[in-house]
Amino acid sequence: MHYYQLHQILKTHFELPQNRKIISELGISISHHEFESENAPFLLNGSGRLFCNKHAIHYEDVNEINENEVSLLDTSDFNISCNKSFQYHIIKGSLLEQTHGAIILFHGLNEKKWDKYLPWACELARRTQKAVVLFPIAFHMDRAPEAWSERKDMFEVSHQRSSNFPDNSESSYVNAAISTRLESNPQRIFWSGLQTYSDIIQFNTMVKQGKCEDIHPDSTLDLFGYSIGSFLSMILMMANPNEIFTNSKLFCFCGGMTIDRMFPISKYIMDARAAVAMQKSFAELLNSNFANVTRLAHYQDTQLHKEESWFKVMLRYNYYEEEREKRIVELQHQIKSLVLKKDKVTPAVEALNTLQGGYRNIAVDVQIEDFSHPYSHIIPFPLTEKNADEVDHSFAVFVDSVSAFLK
Repeated sequence: MHYYQLHQILKTHFELPQNRKIISELGISISHHEFESENAPFLLNGSGRLFCNKHAIHYEDVNEINENEVSLLDTSDFNISCNKSFQYHIIKGSLLEQTHGAIILFHGLNEKKWDKYLPWACELARRTQKAVVLFPIAFHMDRAPEAWSERKDMFEVSHQRSSNFPDNSESSYVNAAISTRLESNPQRIFWSGLQTYSDIIQFNTMVKQGKCEDIHPDSTLDLFGYSIGSFLSMILMMANPNEIFTNSKLFCFCGGMTIDRMFPISKYIMDARAAVAMQKSFAELLNSNFANVTRLAHYQDTQLHKEESWFKVMLRYNYYEEEREKRIVELQHQIKSLVLKKDKVTPAVEALNTLQGGYRNIAVDVQIEDFSHPYSHIIPFPLTEKNADEVDHSFAVFVDSVSAFLK
């Protein structure tokens, strides 16, 4: 079976209405599970309940909306209900009542559908005999309003951004929502990441309490991160909240570098204005040690929030380099990365710089591949008949690498 055929079979079954389905020809099951993000009121602006539980500190809401936002996007983050109540998905061997291990798979930035990841999850589940958990990052996938993907409405938003800012580039209906929201408030990267971070702690508790019937309570949770999902996964591994990831492994695909060494300007990810605003904001925050942003400064204070403050360490390569590399050395045998030579969004050399250090004295395995067929960061494995055999080979190289590391 070719890769594009596997993709189509999985996509068809994934979209069927029932909550659990078995694909006998592949030997896997797909199930959908409800999740309620318990800490959303304490983290997301608009709740009126911003609160640090650890230190019992209340914070005032901050107006997130600026004059460049449009009516479709001018709601507070807390009022986006689908981001608080959503589904995660599990793919596992159909003959396994429970797996004794799980892999949490994090997707890339501005993703709306799981289609691309289904073959990856399927093969990982088959090879490792672990459950693969497709867990959406806040305001992505199942957690993003359908209006943000509405072509007609988002085309108007993109047109407005292009008209108002003639120097803008790579604006499209696909990235209009995220570009508008991140340019308006780049700190959303942190708060949405912290919400997802909190959700994973909550998910681990559910597993340990036996509330996830597909996964044994004693299971270790490994991580697979693609693109920005690798950024989030690195922070989780470095922070190791509640010692969840002490014995875990992390596989980074097309990722592993600090966020300033990613180049996300793309019609599929974000436009130029959003990317520049995000990087400028992070540089200013680091240079000022988060002055004038009281709540963010609190969570990035290493003395107060040692775990959450690993976020700032992964923002810019030239900041906190000593602290970052010391921690990566401690994790060097628990992390592996596979990057692509022609990837312009997450360049291979930047994965080497971050994960192996500027002097290449850290023993993280960084595997660099250059597939023989046309590929890109967005589409590493094209759904094409023309190069089907080559794509199959590349996919096999990828799956062999991931499964051998995470098995």
